[in-house]
Amino acid sequence: MSSIRQIVSLVFCLFLSGHSLSQSSNATPQFPAFADLPKSSQPALGIWSTESVASKTTWRQWEQRTRRWADVRIGSSMGVPMDASNQTPVKLHWRKYIHRTESRGGVVISVGFTEGLTMYQEVIHDLVANGYSVYVQDHRGQGFSTRLAPGTIGHIHHFENFILDLDAFIQQVHKERGAKAKPLYGFAHSMGGAIMAGAIERQGAASPLRAVSLFTPMFEPVTASDLTSFFGRTLQAWCHRGASAVQLPEGIATRRAGGSEFEAQRDAFLQSKDQSKNDLSTSVPRLRQHMKSREAVCQAKPHCGHTDARVSGPSLQWGLQACNASAEIRGIAARQVAVPVLVFSGGQDTIVRNEAQAEFCAQVNTAMAGRCTGWRIPESRHALHLEKDAWRNLALDTTLKYFDAAAKSKN
Repeated sequence: MSSIRQIVSLVFCLFLSGHSLSQSSNATPQFPAFADLPKSSQPALGIWSTESVASKTTWRQWEQRTRRWADVRIGSSMGVPMDASNQTPVKLHWRKYIHRTESRGGVVISVGFTEGLTMYQEVIHDLVANGYSVYVQDHRGQGFSTRLAPGTIGHIHHFENFILDLDAFIQQVHKERGAKAKPLYGFAHSMGGAIMAGAIERQGAASPLRAVSLFTPMFEPVTASDLTSFFGRTLQAWCHRGASAVQLPEGIATRRAGGSEFEAQRDAFLQSKDQSKNDLSTSVPRLRQHMKSREAVCQAKPHCGHTDARVSGPSLQWGLQACNASAEIRGIAARQVAVPVLVFSGGQDTIVRNEAQAEFCAQVNTAMAGRCTGWRIPESRHALHLEKDAWRNLALDTTLKYFDAAAKSKN
């Protein structure tokens, strides 16, 4: 996902004008920080791809390789309407990679902000190679699903719609797999992590998922590039408290809150003299392929909610909804989680707040001690699934072991 660090002063003025700025303290409750994930001395449990291979492999090539083990089903579902006042249908594009000799179970993937399933083909390939079937649906407003705003702006009317969409997809997959199927798990990144967490909170003890792994989940987005300034501290504190759930007028709601159009963002990255200077990953080769995958064109016409996967930067309404929903999801609502959860923080993450991830885990563990396990990977930036092999594959291997342990557990 992209940071909303450049949220314009319009939002600041609209929603902080009625509050005493002295109340906007940067102080937040303290929760136990995650320990650093130790590098295992044991051989890797899974078979993982490498950065050198990833640098030369397009998303379509990854999907073609996945077909060696899995049948690929491409389809779409209809999501809830955009808004009570806007009943425009929303088409959600999905793909299911059904392993012909599934040995470990199934994994539902929830992708990050501005991302689509084309950008997860290396992860999908690796999970399938290790015996899983994989199911992934593009969120509304991005990937090959219906757009909600003009141009390449990432927009949402109500964050709850993301959660309803994912919950419906999980239920659909669970029903298709049948009662005698191997366990079903959840895997998510960034905004997708908040959506996945919201879904399992909604599901409670009835969740079809056996366990969930969240890579740098967005439980509080970073809203300012300089958190030492008065403006930065105040804006971040406002976001931390949940900002506002108000619905902005349509003409204002879809205005870009930060970043630039996709083409400008792409060109700035590709023309940069030092592409390693970015907020997402220290793996430039994987990041280059990630950027190319964001230009993907949808060729499954009956199931395309949008013709391509180009999305860049949040709308003002997305910013409000992200702050409001993430505060609720990481709060006492997290005590409704009834499945084991594994959370990874990036030690170099500048896009989401690690403290919020610790808060979520602490809330989950309030209801059941040990239900949430958190690890910090000191060298990783935000896009852990796109990081260098040493950190990406360590996190994936830890996830595989976590899923295997959950499969053997009766709880």
